[in-house]
Amino acid sequence: MTTKEKLKAGESVMMVKVAYQDPAIYEMVGLLGFDCVWICNEHIGIDPSKMDSIIRACRLSGMDAVIRIKPANYMPMLHVLEFGAKGIMIPRASGPEEVRQIVRDMKFYPEGARGVDGVNAEARFGLIPYPEYLKRTNAENFLIVQIEDPETLPYIEEIAAIDGVDVVFVGPADLSLNLGIAGQFEHPKMIEVYERVAAACKKYNKTAGLSCGLDRIPHFQEMGYRFFVGGADYIFLFNGYKELHGKLEDMGFNLKPIAKF
Repeated sequence: MTTKEKLKAGESVMMVKVAYQDPAIYEMVGLLGFDCVWICNEHIGIDPSKMDSIIRACRLSGMDAVIRIKPANYMPMLHVLEFGAKGIMIPRASGPEEVRQIVRDMKFYPEGARGVDGVNAEARFGLIPYPEYLKRTNAENFLIVQIEDPETLPYIEEIAAIDGVDVVFVGPADLSLNLGIAGQFEHPKMIEVYERVAAACKKYNKTAGLSCGLDRIPHFQEMGYRFFVGGADYIFLFNGYKELHGKLEDMGFNLKPIAKF
């Protein structure tokens, strides 16, 4: 079952994060059975040739690639879709007009006005019959809109109502920062946003999403959230080596102390 099928069925989805740019990591994560992976092109900036290889590794392992990208124009988003990415994640959405334009650029007619090239990886290099390629792509690709700025809060319901939006996603780190309550994820202002997003998604049959600790997932599931982010390669590496350092010291190894700043 694809990520989009799970979203439509109301199933919970966990999108894992991979920050490092080795395609082998993405292939391994996909083979471990995860539905989709967050590939951040907002804070990192991945070279197009490397992005092509990363998305190919996702395709080969059966995992949907989700690219977080803030397209300054039409082409950057078009390129990652034609590489075979299934999801687009828009950070810091400014409002309904921006989201409508992204839907227009992401979807083929009649759902949008995207240009077509039927011989790319997304089209299986021309092996998918042309009409089937257009239909399948519109059906399988999905759009995640991040709510991260106070200026966007008045438009939550209007964004959720837009055809072509699949997930309305609260970005707690940036939103709390921009609300002047950095890191206070249980602050009443944040809880109000969580509740508003959940209500808007329920009203318009969309999926509510956010990033949170694994221990908080049941709480947000009760609220109506079904799309979550967690499990990053950096955290696993950092914690794993830190744990190894401690175990070796306990065994008598004379190691340098962990750096402090």
